Amino acid sequence: MKKKRYVVKPRLKIFLALLALGYFGFSLLKQEIKLNQQNEEIQGLREQIAQTEDTNAELERLIQFTESEEYIEKVARERLGWVKKGEIIFIEKK
Repeated sequence: MKKKRYVVKPRLKIFLALLALGYFGFSLLKQEIKLNQQNEEIQGLREQIAQTEDTNAELERLIQFTESEEYIEKVARERLGWVKKGEIIFIEKK
């Protein structure tokens, strides 16, 4: 007994090839969209990191200023009414 050979028609071959190309094209497009979204997210995170680093640098400068003698003298004058020898304080009455 002879085995039957299945012959695939040319239209079916073209249809299957187009279906495979469509699937791969759709997958590629989907991956490209996801990649663009991730790149935007990375850019946003980089901007957030830069902003946080700027804030951190400002806080470091503030910490160094609060440890300086200039800051201590300023606080002593404003809050405690400290006066150097020979200075005169003028108090405004309201």
